[in-house]
Amino acid sequence: MMKIGRGIEVLDPYEWLPGHGENAVNVRTEGTDLIVTIQYDSDAGECERELRCASACSFYSQLFPGPSMLEVEERDVALLLRGVLVEYPDSDAAKAWVRHFVNSRDVRHYSIAFVAENLLLEVLASDVSLGEPTIRSI
Repeated sequence: MMKIGRGIEVLDPYEWLPGHGENAVNVRTEGTDLIVTIQYDSDAGECERELRCASACSFYSQLFPGPSMLEVEERDVALLLRGVLVEYPDSDAAKAWVRHFVNSRDVRHYSIAFVAENLLLEVLASDVSLGEPTIRSI
């Protein structure tokens, strides 16, 4: 089992998500990017925001909480249960991908739990960015 090391909070979606969390989460690829569309309720109606993981070389999702292929430290489970985006700067998996690319590519390890959906997403990518909110047309 690969160790992922300590986690650092990168983004707290609950700064814009309602208290009950997301309505739905959709994951798709677009070229080498992984796009996570988060649908949620707001005062303006149902909205969505995209979390874009640039140059993703590996990702997986699983039910959360539950067993994992990676060794998550106890203190990081608390971060994940809060639903925040976490980066693991000492991740063995990220280091293995950097070695694979012969140090020509930056690879960072991220995870986020979508609490209402009971979904954990693990991503190895060069960067993560959050798009602007859009009102969802039904």
